[in-house]
Amino acid sequence: MNDELLKAYIIHSRSYGETSIIFDVFTKELGLVSTILKGAKKRKDISQLHTSRELNIQINKSNLPLLLKYEIHKTIPIKSKHLTLLMYFNELIYKLVPKNQPQRNLYDFYSNYLDYMSKTNDNFDVVVVGFELLLLKNLGYGITSLSSNEIIQSNDIFIYDVNSGFKKTNSKLSFDCVSGETIIKIQEFNINQITELKKIRSITKKIIQEIAGNKSIKSFDIIQ
Repeated sequence: MNDELLKAYIIHSRSYGETSIIFDVFTKELGLVSTILKGAKKRKDISQLHTSRELNIQINKSNLPLLLKYEIHKTIPIKSKHLTLLMYFNELIYKLVPKNQPQRNLYDFYSNYLDYMSKTNDNFDVVVVGFELLLLKNLGYGITSLSSNEIIQSNDIFIYDVNSGFKKTNSKLSFDCVSGETIIKIQEFNINQITELKKIRSITKKIIQEIAGNKSIKSFDIIQ
C-alpha cells in the first residue's frame, strides 16, 4: 500500500495533538479511511487538503495510517451557494458509510455528483433530494419499494413506512403521503419535475436518522 497512489476526497478532519490532523478520506479502493498527517499545522501546503478537491494520496498500512503524500488531482469549482450542501453531504458520508470497506460505486457517484453541483442551476431542494436519494440507493435503502406488489397509478396516494416502504392509503392527512406520480418520477429520477420535494425530504430525513442510529446529523440544523 505504501507505493500505491489512491484518489481521495477529504470528508472530515480533526486536530490530533498540538500540530497533527486526522483526515477522514473517502477512496474508491478502501472506502472511508482515517489517516493522520503529522505536523500538519506547520506545513505550508496544508491548504491543498480541501474538501472540494480530488486528491492523489499515499498512506501506509497501520491501524491509523500515516498520510505520506498528497497532491491535487482535480479541483472542483463548487458554487458558493452549494458549500453548505457539500458540508452536509460530507457529514452523511462520514456518519452513514462504514469505514475501511471498498466503495467503488459510491465513490463514483460522489465524484460525479460534485461535478454536477459545480455546473447545475437546479434549485436547492432538487440538489439535496437528488443526493439523498442516490446515497440511500447506494447504501441499500432505496425508497421506491412498495410494501406489496401494487401497481403504481399516478392519482393513488401512498404513505411511507421506514420498515416496509410505500403502501397505498386513502388518507391525505399525513405529511408523509405522496402521490403515485411522485413515486414514478423518483423511479425515473426525474427530480426536477417532482412537486412534493418537501415531503420527499421529510421521508429521506427519517430514513437517514434511522440509519445513523445514535449518531446525530448536525447539518440538519442548517439544511432546511
